[in-house]
Amino acid sequence: MLDKLELTKNAQFYNLKNGALQSSINDSIIREVLDTSSANIDPEQSYILDEFRKEKNLINKNIKYRYSIRIFPTIRPVYFIQNELTKNALKDQIYAFIIIFEFDRYIGIIKKSCSNISEILEKNFDLISGTVIAKTFNDSDVSFQRISLRNMTVSDKAIRQRSYEAPDLKGTFSTHAAGRSIPLFLKFRQGSTVKTISGTGRLVESSHRINFDNAALWIYNQLTLIKNGGGEKDFLDTFAKQKKLHEVLKQTKPNAILIESSSLYDQLIEDGIKIKYTNRKGIDTELKSKELDRLICHLERIYSIDSEGNILTKFGRAYIRVNNKTLTFDSSFLRTLKVNISGRDVTLQSYIIKNGFYSITFDNPSYMYFIGNCFQDDSGISEINSILDMLIPVKNMNFITSEKGNFRKNSVRFSKESMFELVENRHKSDDYIFCDDLGNEWADHITFNKGESCINFIHSKYSSGSASNSASKLHDVIGQAIKNLGYMYFSKTDFIEKFNDKFGKKYKSSKGNTTQINRLRKGNNQPINLYLTDLLGDFKLHRKCIISCNFISKNKITNEFSKIQDGESVNGHISQLLWILSSFSHAVKEAGAIPIIYCSD
Repeated sequence: MLDKLELTKNAQFYNLKNGALQSSINDSIIREVLDTSSANIDPEQSYILDEFRKEKNLINKNIKYRYSIRIFPTIRPVYFIQNELTKNALKDQIYAFIIIFEFDRYIGIIKKSCSNISEILEKNFDLISGTVIAKTFNDSDVSFQRISLRNMTVSDKAIRQRSYEAPDLKGTFSTHAAGRSIPLFLKFRQGSTVKTISGTGRLVESSHRINFDNAALWIYNQLTLIKNGGGEKDFLDTFAKQKKLHEVLKQTKPNAILIESSSLYDQLIEDGIKIKYTNRKGIDTELKSKELDRLICHLERIYSIDSEGNILTKFGRAYIRVNNKTLTFDSSFLRTLKVNISGRDVTLQSYIIKNGFYSITFDNPSYMYFIGNCFQDDSGISEINSILDMLIPVKNMNFITSEKGNFRKNSVRFSKESMFELVENRHKSDDYIFCDDLGNEWADHITFNKGESCINFIHSKYSSGSASNSASKLHDVIGQAIKNLGYMYFSKTDFIEKFNDKFGKKYKSSKGNTTQINRLRKGNNQPINLYLTDLLGDFKLHRKCIISCNFISKNKITNEFSKIQDGESVNGHISQLLWILSSFSHAVKEAGAIPIIYCSD
């Protein structure tokens, strides 16, 4: 049977833990892995192939190794036909397999459609991570064709994941702020071979299918490269670096957790998995679509963690679990929900943890826990000064009492102590000022200045109370600004259309009050066509994305960020504030614009 196998080069690698109960790999360890992997076997069928720790020699090499293999049929529910949870429900039969190759204290596993074995493996083995696998080559010897990144933030207003693709990203990818991005997926060409490495440590090499002996040789060659390591990482070293959890916990504590709800939802949909619960009558009941939507809505929130490790939530009791090398969580609410994986019910909590669909931030914002590992952002603290530079205190900001003020039918300008009036005074030397508030708005104000070769998109937000350093108040306005970044590169035709449809009219408030305030706050409406031709054709043209808000103080933020630079601990909302401001800065810069925040002094 072995000689009939046709396998892909697709594996994960592990090494026996130092200090494990067993000093070497033995029968009980492998038996437990095999039994767990085949727990989803069709109970009415038997193994097609079952060989345990057989010895073999590598082809053309006098090197011995052991292998174990199981091939078996398994069944899955048919998801495209509504099924009752009964014995006679329609099922698909597929074939699963697992092969374990043993070389001294290392193993390589090739598998398909088995039960989850991650928990069993964690007892005795350490997963060889993607970071370690990436050290098997020099960056200068490969062409990075695709990279997917997870930003080190849990902000619900920040971009969390990004992907880039090019014939070779080296030299074309801007490494600005790469230090706060965790590589999730790499695709690279090494000579004529294309390989991928995922964040879960899976290595895939594109090639035709190979026989069993060549698969064993490929596993051996990869483990040899992993043991030797030492590749020069000129490109990959610019990204966030993996750190040992126990070292991080000596310096800082968890302060917030985010369930990666979009990844969770996508995985559930892709695999056709339904979430269910046991009702009061003891009957398993699937969540309806509205119930699932509410669940995802609750899960996508950011939940704070107190100094004792408790997760602050209204849904039962929840807390952080600190294990030897991992951070997990326990939620009484998520334990009441179940999913069926390969014919076996597991809690939704277990499913989220096993798939790594959660991330945890710390009091020290340089660290983040994600997909089972801790990462450090070396650039985060060093960029604090550049973040502070984008904060510009504006005169009279402390006297602002509203966003737009009060309106009368004969009003021809916004109220004197309103944010809109302050913004218009700030930009009174610009050639054109447009009020784009409400409706299909690109920003609250758009201004043009040909002398400075500049287009400004200004987003305003007012909040009552004294200036502080609140992160939550910044969420909405930053989210709006980031969402509308694409509009900053409007075409002449697009703007003329908006000009004709909107900017020739009077301003009407959100409550429907008509005023005499012209939406064209400054400028002549006749030569706009020629003006735009000159402005958009100016090779010196640049764009600024500006947020104007009264509720943050540069002095107060500077004091708090100075504590971070000095290595002092800060409150969780200060960490979040740093990430929010940093996310805004990076998003705007990546869009080719300049980030600015008008604030109090």
